[in-house]
Amino acid sequence: MNERAVVIGLGRSGLACARFLHAEGFHVTVVDRADTADLRVVAATLPPDVDVRLGGYTADVGLGAALICPSPGVRWDSPELERARDAGVRVRSEIDLFLERCPAPVVAITGTNGKTTTTALTAAVIAVSGVRVHCGGNIGNTVLDRIGDIAADDVVVLELSSFQIESLSQANCDTGCVLNITPDHLDRHTTLTHYADLKARLVEGAKRCVVLNHDDAITRAMAARAGAAVSFFGYDLAGHDGSSVVGDSIVSVDSGHVDAFMSVADVPLLGAHNIANVLAAVCMGRAAGVELEQIAEAVRGFTPVVHRLQPVRDEDGILWVNDSKATNVDAAQKALDAFGKRPIVWIGGGSSKGVGPDALADTVTAHARVAVLCGATGPELDAALAVRGFTERHLVADLTAAVQRAREVARPGDVVLLAPGYASFDQFHDFEERGRVFTALANGTCEPTVEEV
Repeated sequence: MNERAVVIGLGRSGLACARFLHAEGFHVTVVDRADTADLRVVAATLPPDVDVRLGGYTADVGLGAALICPSPGVRWDSPELERARDAGVRVRSEIDLFLERCPAPVVAITGTNGKTTTTALTAAVIAVSGVRVHCGGNIGNTVLDRIGDIAADDVVVLELSSFQIESLSQANCDTGCVLNITPDHLDRHTTLTHYADLKARLVEGAKRCVVLNHDDAITRAMAARAGAAVSFFGYDLAGHDGSSVVGDSIVSVDSGHVDAFMSVADVPLLGAHNIANVLAAVCMGRAAGVELEQIAEAVRGFTPVVHRLQPVRDEDGILWVNDSKATNVDAAQKALDAFGKRPIVWIGGGSSKGVGPDALADTVTAHARVAVLCGATGPELDAALAVRGFTERHLVADLTAAVQRAREVARPGDVVLLAPGYASFDQFHDFEERGRVFTALANGTCEPTVEEV
């Protein structure tokens, strides 16, 4: 092959694309706007004949190539991609390349919140039946560089973000699931309608089964766009088949027949929203032919996913919980609602994604005893809480100061909850780094400093 491929971004997805396309015989060029020591170390792991250009690139970077592969963080309407399309260059993402070539059935899961937990749950549920499962997408390691290890009788479970779905030329999957839709990434997708339409591509592309949240009006309406059988989950199925809660039991409903197969109390996850995630995994497990007893076994043995309502310290009567993945308002609201009447010292604030502070301030006022605010949106949250008469609030410089202040004000019986409601990019590389720092600070393995602002 004598064709050239351009990869934009030297993160995990870009690396996977570069290696894969090089193996397919393309002459690969990788570009990245940054130029750091860490990136140079990463670049050195690529084959020597891959052309790596760090420190920036121009809008015509894809011209003359046969293929251009952007990382998920590159806007789909960016100048470099628009110029490439106008010149007839194919634009493909890592996930697009994977779905085009994957020999196994794919279970694709999206939604505003709960994607990672539900993806991991679904993988565990299907794996307990003895099927070999590969899990990836927006969770864990990339999948394109694992495609050679996937057999036709395996199952692939993918978490897909709106950015990844936007990049698909065809959203083909065996089972498509949309968990919920609430405002998020409006700085990129502009309107909630457009954001929801992107998620609904999995509904339209699913060939065997569609799994939808019946309690969410937006996802419930997506059933009209499905070309495959629909299985609903939620607390009110309105007579539909799927999975629900009856009394204290999780049930499966098939052709109107209700099977209660495990207790809600057996779910090892915090919060009512995680019960909904379990119900979604039940539907996808049943679609894959997993027996109810096996599903119950997998759920009971499930370990909470890191950075998702993850207890990280329980000492002196104070529970410290890391929910750094709560990067939007709805996720933070669900986290605040997960502890019943137990008092909460809430740590929030971060990088805005185009959603105002009012709805989150209402929930903080209803559920938190103390609010510790930091990050780029700290001042607007502080102002919104002040308007509501919430007096127990502390505006500090950064997460280190926030944890120190939380330690000073927390008392036995409290939950110290990091559920920021915003992205992490004002202070951290990603939500995972933010969660790791919080965990270390909570456990006293980092030296905190306080700077009141």
